[in-house]
Amino acid sequence: MSLDRLLFPRPETPRVSVERTPVDASCPSCGGTNIARYPVANYQGPRMVVKCQDCFTHLSVTRPEPADNWPAWRSPTRDWAPSRLG
Repeated sequence: MSLDRLLFPRPETPRVSVERTPVDASCPSCGGTNIARYPVANYQGPRMVVKCQDCFTHLSVTRPEPADNWPAWRSPTRDWAPSRLG
């Protein structure tokens, strides 16, 4: 058994999803009020997005805060200032 299976066991549900937190805002594109904030992983790395759930327009894309706990495997030294040695 590999280490990744010990840390991240097989999901017990047929679909994996993240919790989408509703945001009190309106979409500039469609005018909808079904806006949510949730974590994503994209080419820039882990990010938190606020998107319209009706037309999928991005309202904001930000770096996750420590309270977001995203990604769950991030290094505990991520926010430390780098030394001059690298």
